[in-house]
Amino acid sequence: MTRILVPCDFSKYNEKALNFALQLAAQIDGHLLLVNVVSESTSAAITSALKIHALESLTALVKSCQNSGIITQQKILTGRFMPSILKSVINDNIDLIVMGTHGSRGWDDFFLGSHIEKIVRTSPVPVFAVRGSVNTKSINDIVFPCDMKLNQFEMIEQIKLLQTLFHARLQILRINTGSSLNDEKIKERLEQYAKHYQLVNFRINVLKNKNVKDGILHFTSENNADMIAMITHRKRDLKHLFSQSTTADVVNHANVLVWTCCSEQLSAKTPAKNDD
Repeated sequence: MTRILVPCDFSKYNEKALNFALQLAAQIDGHLLLVNVVSESTSAAITSALKIHALESLTALVKSCQNSGIITQQKILTGRFMPSILKSVINDNIDLIVMGTHGSRGWDDFFLGSHIEKIVRTSPVPVFAVRGSVNTKSINDIVFPCDMKLNQFEMIEQIKLLQTLFHARLQILRINTGSSLNDEKIKERLEQYAKHYQLVNFRINVLKNKNVKDGILHFTSENNADMIAMITHRKRDLKHLFSQSTTADVVNHANVLVWTCCSEQLSAKTPAKNDD
């Protein structure tokens, strides 16, 4: 995770994401790339003015980051947000995206989807979604909703790396939506799951809830957890629990730091087809 991309819109949400990215970069000896995407206008003069404003704002941010000792670069892109960010991820050899989020705002986000939702759904690299102020040294409990499958060693290694990075306890969570297994049977399988992957410093949790997203958010809030980590997939069939739409929904409503990674990201950096 040495190359970190931070999309910048110069909002207060962006400021919190940048502060987290700086802390993270300091821990892993990482570099930052700050990117602003300017939408093309029908007027060349307006587009030019927007670029000048973006350049001034990005330059100021880069200077403040360099004062902290973190190597920081900047880039201004022109066009639509999602294709521009995904192209930068590939062209600039990005390992991780850190992005601020305002959370759900109602019907507009329900129909259109926020930028962070689209990033989570399509990013070819892991994503940190930052909602509020985050101190990396205060991340003590990571909620990890799991599907109990025993053939995901590469994915679990990513979770172990996160746990090691933050020196945190893992809250292994299974949302029981009314399956044929009772809570005790699920706990037994989760114990086998943890043993199979040689997990350490963890706690087993089962929560009944008809809705996966609501269950994850309720557990996180009730246990004062500091972060949610979700591994997702792009498959759409219902037998898979954590689709990218579910993860995007969690990101859009969580009040804590959320890390997401698509299982396909572990084998190749191939952007998903998107319609933005």
